[in-house]
Amino acid sequence: MSGQRFEDRLLIRELYGRFATAVARRDGTEWLECWATDAMWKTPHFEVTGRSALEQMWGATWNDFESVTVFNEVGAIAFSGEGASTLSNVFEVIALKAGGTAKMTGLYTDTFVHERGAWRFSYRGYESIAREASPSAQAS
Repeated sequence: MSGQRFEDRLLIRELYGRFATAVARRDGTEWLECWATDAMWKTPHFEVTGRSALEQMWGATWNDFESVTVFNEVGAIAFSGEGASTLSNVFEVIALKAGGTAKMTGLYTDTFVHERGAWRFSYRGYESIAREASPSAQAS
């Protein structure tokens, strides 16, 4: 493995840390900086493409959430040309404005591009594995 790829692997892993910290701090500006200009975010509930749509989805997410904590475990990072990809596990703990908490686990299929001087998500595809809600969240 070349030294450059080692550095790229570290920078991509740091991207996950920046992403998770931005979410925990509710920092939409920093969160948006983790995405490429024409990035796509796809979940079972929505699909959005582009920074404007991502920004709108960020705002909509916080309509129901008081706080969110994200933990990622990054799988092997593969490089192809100028991009990279990986599969990551995610565990999220969400405090709901209506009361209670939700815990979710899932998989993200992620691709990355090097844009504006940094690695950024160009695609995040989420697949849910499990969800658990506290009794007060289930009653909401």
